[in-house]
Amino acid sequence: MKTFFHRPFSILVSVLAIGSFFFAPLGYTQSNDRYQRETREQIKVFYQGNELGIYHTGPALDKSYFHPLWTPDRRNVTYDAPADHIHHRGLCVGWPDVSGTDFWAEIISKPGKRGKIYPTDIKVETPKNDTTCIIETNEWRTEKGDVLVKGIYNWTFLPPVGNLQRLDLDMQLTAAAEKVIFGSDPTPREYHGLTIRIGPFQEPRYFNSEGGEGKEGCKGKPAKWLAVSGLQHGQPVLTAILDSPKNDCHPTKFYVQDQGMQFISSSPNYGTPKILKKGETWRLQYRVLAAGAAPEGQQWNLDKLWNEFAASLK
Repeated sequence: MKTFFHRPFSILVSVLAIGSFFFAPLGYTQSNDRYQRETREQIKVFYQGNELGIYHTGPALDKSYFHPLWTPDRRNVTYDAPADHIHHRGLCVGWPDVSGTDFWAEIISKPGKRGKIYPTDIKVETPKNDTTCIIETNEWRTEKGDVLVKGIYNWTFLPPVGNLQRLDLDMQLTAAAEKVIFGSDPTPREYHGLTIRIGPFQEPRYFNSEGGEGKEGCKGKPAKWLAVSGLQHGQPVLTAILDSPKNDCHPTKFYVQDQGMQFISSSPNYGTPKILKKGETWRLQYRVLAAGAAPEGQQWNLDKLWNEFAASLK
């Protein structure tokens, strides 16, 4: 494994398997003075020598995901493959019911229903504005290999601000079949879209932009943002999903689960199927926050942070 550091950002990809990568043969290496990528499935992003997160991808996985996702003071806000739900993958995109195929439950999907979000290309870009972009192109394949959706995920790490890390997702989902139904079950499942299996945090608090508190006050309630705060090793920690005002579902009805786990999702078709005809594209944008302790004597102003996100959108 080799690591290349370059201020302010650097990227590392480690070799974790024997075999070919989905777009490069074994032994393939691409690098410059800012990053190196070799054959397989981990992209590590750094800022000034500190790891911000790891992106896991590749044909061996049912869906790509981030874990860990760090706050600047080294609190991890994600949980990968816990024993209670091994298909919960840190920070990821997934849907349990797309035209009858499950792009969420992985190995515990019903027979014949297991889908795979198969990456066909990964690019890492490091613009001069101190951001780092991971761009994944993928195909949502049924167990038989039919392609229902073609996706593009553009994940962008912004430079940390104090003890606050920001990660943007600009996602485009294009129907590849004649008709694609997100939420195809008779009763569409509420957990889907951009999801976070959290922490875990001690003393977790769920709250949203509309003043909702706890599962009852936040689940299925339209909001501009949803946050979970708590403690990790005795220190404050927070994560949040900010919903773009450009999303057709805005303000979205977030999903919350606080019984035996800590889990939230953006749920853009909460309770209502989303139907795309072949060639139609559904664009969704979000910002994910990972924050440690706020400046002394202050709290994180999530309304202000949402306004900053909304103003940055193109």
